Amino acid sequence: MMWYDSRAAHRRRKIAQWTADAALLPPGALPPELAAELQQKITGTVVLPGDPDYDADRMLSNPRFSAHPAVIVYCETEADVAECLDVAQRARLAVVVRSGGHSTGGFSAQDGFLLDVSRLNDVVVEPEAMTAWAGPGTQFRKLNAKLEFLDLHTPGGACPDVCVGGYMQGGGYGFTARIFGVNCDQVLAVRVMLADGRMVEADAKRDPDLFWAVRGGTGSNFGVLLGVKYRLYRGARFTGFSIRWQMEDGEGRAQAAAALEWLQAHFMRGDAAPDLGYQMIWAFEGPEGRTKTPRLLMRGMYRGALPDLKRLLVPVIQLPGAVVESFYDSTPYSELNRCLLSQPYEVPDFPQDMQPMPPPEAKLSRYIEQPLSAADWRRLIDCFLDTPSPYTIAAMEIYGGAIERGPDHPNAFLHRRVCCDLFFDVFWLSETEREVMADYLERWRETVAPFWNGRVYQNYPSPHDPDFGAHYWGEDYDRLRAVKSRYDPGDLFRYPQSIRPLPAATAAT
Repeated sequence: MMWYDSRAAHRRRKIAQWTADAALLPPGALPPELAAELQQKITGTVVLPGDPDYDADRMLSNPRFSAHPAVIVYCETEADVAECLDVAQRARLAVVVRSGGHSTGGFSAQDGFLLDVSRLNDVVVEPEAMTAWAGPGTQFRKLNAKLEFLDLHTPGGACPDVCVGGYMQGGGYGFTARIFGVNCDQVLAVRVMLADGRMVEADAKRDPDLFWAVRGGTGSNFGVLLGVKYRLYRGARFTGFSIRWQMEDGEGRAQAAAALEWLQAHFMRGDAAPDLGYQMIWAFEGPEGRTKTPRLLMRGMYRGALPDLKRLLVPVIQLPGAVVESFYDSTPYSELNRCLLSQPYEVPDFPQDMQPMPPPEAKLSRYIEQPLSAADWRRLIDCFLDTPSPYTIAAMEIYGGAIERGPDHPNAFLHRRVCCDLFFDVFWLSETEREVMADYLERWRETVAPFWNGRVYQNYPSPHDPDFGAHYWGEDYDRLRAVKSRYDPGDLFRYPQSIRPLPAATAAT
């Protein structure tokens, strides 16, 4: 019998290097003695400024953002998380939790203690109970594969790289959200580690206020999410469709605007079939190397047979300018999701050799609740088409159905009785382009303002939003602050748009 630890030698060398380079560490970095203590106690990996992997490890999926954490720790066990919270408090560092690093506001990393849970990605499926536990670092690529093997489904997002942790805590919209409800509506229980190291399993009966808040209250607020218990549905295959309208000329734009007016009046909220989920995408498409043409795309999934889907879509197909691109017979969810967002062209339609990939991005979310006329939609379409870049997209995530059914305020995802979330995405490759696209995004902000209901999807944050509490949660913000005051009174988990505890006197009442 022989003792061998494949990591031990590497850790000894790394700790020795931290000690030798202590004078070179930037101000605010975790002291080497605390980093060494932490590395010796945990199974995961500690990364300090100056380490070979630091610059790669600190980056998020959006290269627009570039935080410089005092320390990055990749946790592999729940015990690792507890040790990290202890060291963070001793070092007086704010904690931000990263699962996949896809925050559109850059909030997956800040300059304090970055606690990475991407390695907490176990999935345990219980087919008889129709439930599954997933770790916060579980990518939807993995979760969908595990579920589809058993012909099971729970609503997820469009991007397979996105992880459960941040996505669920911000709500979680995808093609099947209208059929079953948003992702956080499927959650039956959560495991959370609090700032003091206590682990709580919260559900409708145990710590119900925390359970309510975690589902939609966004990450890095109440504790470290360790696991999510999902409700599952039988059947992982869906039928699908793709319809388009051209917007190259005045007639096409008028037809697209009229189609949007008709769809909002007859095919959203309670007016569309409950087993239908779809999105409207405004994009520029075309073969590589040729000028991209603007199109309005309607792409969706249906929980039912293809003949029934075709009958359901007859009034849509009969709208002037509508062209059927594709119908998809019974297809696994993850494959159909890929087809709808990449066939015949990817959304957005970036060149294959573009670097960096993805490019820097800014996103603006606006919920639409009021009816818009064809003239209103035309005004928005004209602004979209005035973009300086062919990579700009706008998308309408359609609500109604299961999202709207049920009681008010079942969790901290407020946005129920709306037609859609209309979000806008701009991209750039240089500082000059960034300034041009920033000006253009402001023009879009002003153009959409008369039609906006004052709410923003919290999974699509903008980094500069002083009224984020009202925009994300409305009247529920004070309730969330009360939950924050109970579970993280010392405000260990914080970042520019985190929920702030109530003043001590208010929290005590």
